[in-house]
Amino acid sequence: MLLFAGPPPADPAADAAPRATASAGAATGSPTARPTPTGPPTFVGRSLEEAKSGAQAAGYDSVSHDASDQDAAQWDADGWKVCFQTPAEGRPGGRPVLDFGVVRIDALCPAKDGDKVPWPKMPTVTGMTFDAASQVLARTGFRASEPRSAYTDVDLPEDVAAWKVCFQDPRPAEQVQTPQYQTAYLSLTAPATACPPNPNTALRPDTGGTTAGNDEADGPAHDAGTTGGGTTGGTTGGGGVYYANCAAARAAHAAPIRSGDPGYRAALDRDGDGVACDR
Repeated sequence: MLLFAGPPPADPAADAAPRATASAGAATGSPTARPTPTGPPTFVGRSLEEAKSGAQAAGYDSVSHDASDQDAAQWDADGWKVCFQTPAEGRPGGRPVLDFGVVRIDALCPAKDGDKVPWPKMPTVTGMTFDAASQVLARTGFRASEPRSAYTDVDLPEDVAAWKVCFQDPRPAEQVQTPQYQTAYLSLTAPATACPPNPNTALRPDTGGTTAGNDEADGPAHDAGTTGGGTTGGTTGGGGVYYANCAAARAAHAAPIRSGDPGYRAALDRDGDGVACDR
């Protein structure tokens, strides 16, 4: 008697057909195609330290050079930024190499690799108000604008926004390196006062006194005052001291000023009691 281990095939002819084999690729063992590299990442605009680290992670070695005309060495990688990136020749059989053209982190990139850094030039702000000049210099990149008096015997008031620029430092058209770390110094005069012909000039060289900013509400800026002891034109004073107004006298800690004291003028003694700037 014949025994079957399982049910007979439904189609004896199909049972006799050869079994399906593995795919041709698997049978032959041919390798799978790799994707084509798309090239190195771009590191322009990043610090040299970041660029070197990123290139290393992407499978590249790197070198660097000063992209300006100075040919400085890059000892502090975090103090430089990448302006240009080009392939460089590497060792045979070694990893590909990237060459980074860099400048100092606070500099502008040159137009071409090896050109000068295009530092800005000092704009001309003489004749402008201090407020307008400060805005122009801020757009140029200056850290700050500092006011100074154009006259050696005139003190600046607290608000100099409307005062006029007579002299400037740096000079007009002078190239300014790293303006973000520099202060522009502006010599000013009151809006109605003419600029001196030269810096370090006294407005009233014959008085020997110090004049504060023109304060119309606190007394006249000019008077037929004294140039020494005695009385001239109804003004009594002495000592060769001149105060343009009471604000100047208070700033010099001289107020109140009694008749006969240095700096006393009838124009400052509004009530005529012989004591000026007592209110």
